[in-house]
Amino acid sequence: MEDTRQGPDAAFEAALAALGAGPSTLSADEKRALDDAGYVLFCSAVDPAWLKALRAECDGWRDDGERDAAQGGNQQIGHLGERHGAVLRVVQWPRLLAATWHVLRRSFALGAVAWRCPRHGLGQQGLHMDWSSQGDPGAFHVVTALWYLDDVTPDNGPTRVVPGSHRLRRRPPKDLAEPANRHPQELTVQAGAGSVLVFNGHLWHSGTRNRSGAPRRALQCGFVAREHRGVSCTVVDEPSGMPPAARLVLGVVA
Repeated sequence: MEDTRQGPDAAFEAALAALGAGPSTLSADEKRALDDAGYVLFCSAVDPAWLKALRAECDGWRDDGERDAAQGGNQQIGHLGERHGAVLRVVQWPRLLAATWHVLRRSFALGAVAWRCPRHGLGQQGLHMDWSSQGDPGAFHVVTALWYLDDVTPDNGPTRVVPGSHRLRRRPPKDLAEPANRHPQELTVQAGAGSVLVFNGHLWHSGTRNRSGAPRRALQCGFVAREHRGVSCTVVDEPSGMPPAARLVLGVVA
């Protein structure tokens, strides 16, 4: 985040600073992890009260009869509003915003917000990246974060990643996109409830099968470079009292 921009990016950078996402928000090691491995894990990032509220809001989406997440896929949330205070706090978390700026290095907007809770025997995905081939091939275009609402163990569907694969800037080959196939360098991420995995959306990654049946609830959110605003995005209904900086960063205003 050290490079200073001009024009709209300068105003955006000032808004980030107003939200606590300044040049010193991330440590040198965290920035290096994003650059080299393509991801960083923030352990114990969510305090108990916030975690309880996040679980309640996400369980409410499941109870509304939404099926995809329970069956192993992501259930995208179309709108965020006043009753989603815990999730709105997620998408304004300074360390997430700082990581997004560090990876994208230009103004961005809120992308999709979704939740995922694979049932027993489900959740296995093929390796993939969270971006298509559109846009400048020399730039990164998306950052994704997974907020783990339960402990993530080797058996309940941990996220797998291929460190450094974001630098390839292309999708995995067809054989690795098959859910049953493994990359020789892939790792699985285990973490305690309340931890946050933030990664370059060009990183090869996927969910894995929940073999234990234990819950593995996760809230997923992404930010996209601002030129792609409106592509698979969650809409934020303007909550009362939202500061102007947050309204700018979340795309409530242009």
